[in-house]
Amino acid sequence: MNFLKRFNLFEIVLVTVILGFHLYAATADAYAFPNNWFVRDDAYYYFKVAQNIALGNGSTFDGINMSNGYHPLWMLICIPIFALASSDLILPLRVLLVVIAGIHATTSVMLYRLVKNNLSHTAAILASVFWSFNLYIHATVYEMGLETPIAVFSVVLLLYSIAQFERSWRGKHLPVKQFAWLGLLAAIAMFSRLDLVFLAVLMGAWFIFRGTSIRYLLPVDIAILFVSMTSAVLLRTGFEAYNTTYASSAVEATLIALIVKIISLYLFGAYQHPHATSLWKTLRNIFSALVVSTVLVAGIYILFVQMGLGRNFPRSAFLLDFGISLILITASRLTARWFANPSRVNTESPIDQFKSNWRVWLSEGAAFYGVLGGLLGTYMVFNKIVFGTSSPVSGQIKRWWGSMANTAYERPASGWTSYFGMDAGAFETGQPFTEIIWKVSEKIRPIIPGADMVDERFFAVLLTVAMIWLLLVFFNKRRSSRAFTNLGLIPLLAGSVIHILSYTATSYGGAKEWYWVSQMVLLTLTMSIAIDLILRPLQRNTFVNYALVFVAFLYGANSANNFWRFIDYAMPHGVFPANRPYMEVVAYMEATTLPGEIIGMTGGGNVGYFIKDRTIVNMDGLINSYEYFHVLQEGNAALYLRGRGMTSIFANPRLLALPPYYGQFAPYLERYSSYGGKDLLYLLEEPKY
Repeated sequence: MNFLKRFNLFEIVLVTVILGFHLYAATADAYAFPNNWFVRDDAYYYFKVAQNIALGNGSTFDGINMSNGYHPLWMLICIPIFALASSDLILPLRVLLVVIAGIHATTSVMLYRLVKNNLSHTAAILASVFWSFNLYIHATVYEMGLETPIAVFSVVLLLYSIAQFERSWRGKHLPVKQFAWLGLLAAIAMFSRLDLVFLAVLMGAWFIFRGTSIRYLLPVDIAILFVSMTSAVLLRTGFEAYNTTYASSAVEATLIALIVKIISLYLFGAYQHPHATSLWKTLRNIFSALVVSTVLVAGIYILFVQMGLGRNFPRSAFLLDFGISLILITASRLTARWFANPSRVNTESPIDQFKSNWRVWLSEGAAFYGVLGGLLGTYMVFNKIVFGTSSPVSGQIKRWWGSMANTAYERPASGWTSYFGMDAGAFETGQPFTEIIWKVSEKIRPIIPGADMVDERFFAVLLTVAMIWLLLVFFNKRRSSRAFTNLGLIPLLAGSVIHILSYTATSYGGAKEWYWVSQMVLLTLTMSIAIDLILRPLQRNTFVNYALVFVAFLYGANSANNFWRFIDYAMPHGVFPANRPYMEVVAYMEATTLPGEIIGMTGGGNVGYFIKDRTIVNMDGLINSYEYFHVLQEGNAALYLRGRGMTSIFANPRLLALPPYYGQFAPYLERYSSYGGKDLLYLLEEPKY
């Protein structure tokens, strides 16, 4: 009962509705699960590997090749669930749906409490209801069976820990073990999706440098320096040359610039309190720091190239980087000067500040990053020993795809809109919020006419919305500043920017819409702040405040009703016969291949999970071995797979003629059947030509 007393009525209703809807879905017809709910092929990579691990076959999709192409925390959750697959293939899917619903409900409650404790009750209801029942969020985060539910949960949990930390650290001596605990929470977020490592690292600086301007300025500077160097190279080379030739050298130069420029900015006083010196002196210090650091970065990288440690690099990019970083860092200091409280000025010099704090920074940093880095290092060493590579092979393969001028799979970022995560498709990191922007942009077609002006209309609306949000923040400086701090929006924003660039600036091919979980959380909290600031003048009247809460409840009821209509349609009961094949393509393959046969597919996740008495081998390499990745690069994949017993392939031959396959399978293939736009082909022992 004490546990239940911690929940208010709204939270109890919210959890009950979420779990009730999903329990109904979990008891739906078996056919609905692979065809209406868990429809993404990628999810079945987890399911089949988890099943094999539970059976004692090791981390393998096909029972032949060892693979680490997944995020580890979600795999740990899947293993006990898919131990049930040996008796019933649908039962684990039912259980997983309920587990995801539990994570979904917990995340929604945490989000509600986070917003309620730092903004207003109305904003909290709207944020949690929106997150709980928005169909895009549900389809992208909770419906696919991928790692996204635990990733969002981990991000919100980390932000929740920030809010608690902000209420407790002032005027107290914090034990080192608290930073070890925070490091563990950051590690949980990192292992939920490995690309959240940037957010995890930045969170450490947020905790350790509390009470100084460094905690606010450093995360933003890191994001700026990443944007600056990679953008400078792109301006110099163009996207095609960048993706095929310069991406690796741009990342190397960026890492050098991060170290050198941050140290230089600190020593020149650019991390002092914004009001510690005059505005002119602040600008002069930034200029001097960037001049010195730019010369050092250019010199170091040119030296590396001469020593054979670096790659070719457009040297004029260093000058462009200087200009971009100067503008952006100056803008960040002017913004900080506006928000900073001039009554809390610390005039210590950078050296004196370091002398006063280095022991505390070192001990707390060792605790936080010792846990975070220790767990990451252990994971990487384990992968190197077991799989032959320290990072998931799937990410390496997709960056290989991106380095090709043409490929059968999704291309890397090819323009500035995709580079900044604002393109339609896989690089649209603002969904579901940008969906509203797109709809509004169509309404202003009479103002900005023309079929070729779609992007211009979109960015006109986006800029207008951004300006309104900035004006709200401008006229509510104190409340906004407190919300940014308590909600951890600064490290979340910086981490989200670096997260986007970790894909768009590294020639990553095959990006997917479900990668952008931290951006969804960031925009949800950002919109919550806007709603709070808009409604704040009205909430001073008690009656109006109750009315606003009532309206928020009505919005919640309507959202829940729309969500229920989707559930009822997608997960029917008694509509599909129990003996209907789970997937028609599986029935076709079982009818046209022999028991025990090993079949290659360019994807094959769901077929590999549902097919009986056959083995599916993944040919694109995402859930195959590191050895296969190299064989595929060398053009010997056909012989490699034939040597491991693969006798047939189910794929589109035209796809196999394109990069990354480069037609290497063609001499070994003989077609004997077709289904659904794909051919079933013999894989011959000897080439035909």
